[in-house]
Amino acid sequence: MSFREKSAWVALVAIVLVSAMYVFHVPRVFAPNPWAMTALVVSLVAFIVIEVVAWLVLRFRHPQDAHTPKDELERLIELKALRLAMYVYVAGSFLSTFVTVHHVRGSAQMLGACLLVAFIVAGIVNYTARIVYYRRHA
Repeated sequence: MSFREKSAWVALVAIVLVSAMYVFHVPRVFAPNPWAMTALVVSLVAFIVIEVVAWLVLRFRHPQDAHTPKDELERLIELKALRLAMYVYVAGSFLSTFVTVHHVRGSAQMLGACLLVAFIVAGIVNYTARIVYYRRHA
């Protein structure tokens, strides 16, 4: 397993853990909640800390792999995964906007929560696709 595949695994696990932490600590996301923004900031900080610590651990355990420049295959894998994630995010944001504004007549907080879900799903798709592409070409 390459350094970049391990990094993708770390990012995928971090996104899932932090998203689960956010969902379990903000039970009523669609209702007005004064702690929603605080929980969002804490989740973002937790994600950044997990990413940085895991990246440093991987970098010190595999220093040669960390300094290897990206080759053409790794760039192609990254671009294909980002393209797929972009389609998921655009579809999710349009769907959440359409459903929230036109059908449910929801609040701005509900729209923000739906867009956040679309962003999280796109991140999960991005790193899952990277892992699948790395496995396919290994």
